[in-house]
Amino acid sequence: MPQIAVVTTEQAKVERLLARLPGTMLGRVRLGAAGVACLSLVGQLGLIGGATGSALWDNGARAALLLSALAIATTYVRGRTFVWDPVVLPALITFAGSAFVDPIATIGPIIVLLVVQSLHGSFRSWAVRSLIGLGAVPAAILLSPAVGGTGTGVTVALILQATPQVVLMTAMTRAIYTALIRQELASAREAALARAGGRILAAPDLATVHRVGAETAEVLTGLSPDTVYLAVQREPRGLVVLIAFGHPVAAGTVLPEEVLIAPQDHLTGPELRFWDVEEAAPGRYRLLGSRRKPAPDVVDTFRTLTTQISLGEASRVSHAELDHRANHDNLTQLPTRGKFFGELAAAVDAGEPGAVALLTIDLDDFKQVNDVYGHGAGDELLLAVAGRITTTGGPGSVAGRLGGDEFVLLLKDLDTPATAERVATELCARLVEPVRLKEVTVSVGASIGVALTEAGVSAAELTRRADIAMYAAKARGKSRVEVFTSGEHGEVARHRTLEDQLPYAIGRGEIAVWYQPYLDLRTGEWAGVEALIEWRHPSMGSVPCRELLALAERTGDLAGVTGYFLRTVAEEIAALPGGGTLRLGINLSAHQLLDPRFGDTVLATLAECGLAAGRLTLEIVESEHIDDPRARTQLDRLAGHGVRIALDDFGTGYVSLASLRSFPIHQLKVDGSFLTGDPAALDLVLSVGGLLGTETVVQGVEQPEQLDLLRRSTATAAQGDLIAGRLDAAELAGLLAAGASPALWRAPRP
Repeated sequence: MPQIAVVTTEQAKVERLLARLPGTMLGRVRLGAAGVACLSLVGQLGLIGGATGSALWDNGARAALLLSALAIATTYVRGRTFVWDPVVLPALITFAGSAFVDPIATIGPIIVLLVVQSLHGSFRSWAVRSLIGLGAVPAAILLSPAVGGTGTGVTVALILQATPQVVLMTAMTRAIYTALIRQELASAREAALARAGGRILAAPDLATVHRVGAETAEVLTGLSPDTVYLAVQREPRGLVVLIAFGHPVAAGTVLPEEVLIAPQDHLTGPELRFWDVEEAAPGRYRLLGSRRKPAPDVVDTFRTLTTQISLGEASRVSHAELDHRANHDNLTQLPTRGKFFGELAAAVDAGEPGAVALLTIDLDDFKQVNDVYGHGAGDELLLAVAGRITTTGGPGSVAGRLGGDEFVLLLKDLDTPATAERVATELCARLVEPVRLKEVTVSVGASIGVALTEAGVSAAELTRRADIAMYAAKARGKSRVEVFTSGEHGEVARHRTLEDQLPYAIGRGEIAVWYQPYLDLRTGEWAGVEALIEWRHPSMGSVPCRELLALAERTGDLAGVTGYFLRTVAEEIAALPGGGTLRLGINLSAHQLLDPRFGDTVLATLAECGLAAGRLTLEIVESEHIDDPRARTQLDRLAGHGVRIALDDFGTGYVSLASLRSFPIHQLKVDGSFLTGDPAALDLVLSVGGLLGTETVVQGVEQPEQLDLLRRSTATAAQGDLIAGRLDAAELAGLLAAGASPALWRAPRP
């Protein structure tokens, strides 16, 4: 472990060191050359001494070497040479070399100086520095007192000997510099293209594609001096400039077609001798101009950029087309449901109450056109209708097709709510006008529902209100406009809201179960208990049992609601202390009997919860489903397993006595309205129970006088708030624990 820690520490040190080095190869070469040059010049200090015979001369020579080293270090830090370098630095080296013991050694500092300077500046400045630097060697030799007695011939020989070495070293260094510069420019161009490629592919629209392309072209022309780049698109009016860099022509300028043949004759500005013109895509051209023939890699770079822009444009066009197809109707090209409701939600969130309206439009008798004249004629009609809706809505409106013959129209920034009704009325009149198709003239109307935004009304609620108003218009005669109002359509809106949210009520814990016991009039004991289901909606309030079952029947959730109801009741009753013999009645929708799986579900639930089938009574309201053979099959099967059947609200329906005799009825629950009417009517209804041999439970007992009346009658049981109110499972357990005889029955009669 210690060895691993040491290795890790060393690696970290190396990484920190590398991080401080220049990021490019040219930068690292410059750093290395500058470092070696400074060390070499400092090392040359040992060559000074004794040759001049003057201490002042020697010290000045040493200072010249040190100043040269400082200038080289400064050049590296600045990244460029000083203007005075070609004159001052050779002069310093010349002066320093004149004090050398062997003046021919001046070649060393000169090579060092020229190598470092060869890594900076243009070719012209390098040539000037090299020529002046070469003169430093003979100058130092001529000035050196150490050569004074050797003669001119020796001096010339020494100069000729040193010059080729200096020239060769300088030229090689310049060649290395040129290669590194080209490599860095190529890397920079590749990096710019790589960045552009990613950004262009991720661009959300064409404007972004062109902006990224223009920015990249600017970078590339900056990396290629004296280069002009233009991208043009052929249009009917001429060649339109899309991108232009390095040339004064502006984007959007229209150029003649001849530009593609002779650019230099039609593009005024900088004198460019070489032009490269290429068709990058159908109708798209790339023009590259330069003072001298551009290198192949430079041409390839701009060709790649043009290709990237073309691919980006094609991608955006394809994406826009796919997005349009996904969000617009193929026939009418109007927004589809998802796209339209996105616009609606944004408008509702941003608009003031009453400033936004939604029109739901449903064509009347459109199916007849399809059936009589064919779907081709129907499509023609839908196209005409879409055009009339869009035109009538006017600027700023949004029309959409939800499918089939159902359209919508969103009106925004309304001056007054009356404007929405006026537009709807005008549209209704326009849609009634005959439509000339290819082979026939047809006429259809439209039922239009209008809903206006109010404080706190969401886009979904606005849609629901417009639908309700549209259905109301259709129900009242078609080809008319109906504006939603809470007073007139509020109950319908409530039902639609409940229908939409019922599937989630059980999961949210909003369904409650209550119990109401009923009294055996012969013994005074509790004869049984009726279970009631209720939906406690957080905003709509209480939805009672009958309404809840009717809602579930309309929405197709009846099986789920009934299953939850039956299981909850069976589990709670089976767990009640003292409720081992108590009969249990639950309310059902007669429609449930048409489900062939209903009987199996009931029996399986009873078995799972440990509740005897003989304790369960299914309470069914009189309806037309009672006479359905499927209902008879279910009732017979359940009765065969011991389940009791009760007919609820008896006396208010239409079931005949013959039908009652054919069904396995065990209990008649008499509606409470008979307690307030003619006593003879009550006796008549109770006599039916006697004829059938069934129990008769009278509901709605609220007054003591009513209870006394029932005690004197042939009724077998009584139920109502006077007997016991609505209780939850815990309250029912407490009531049962109080004793077998109810307190009300034990109280003395008045």
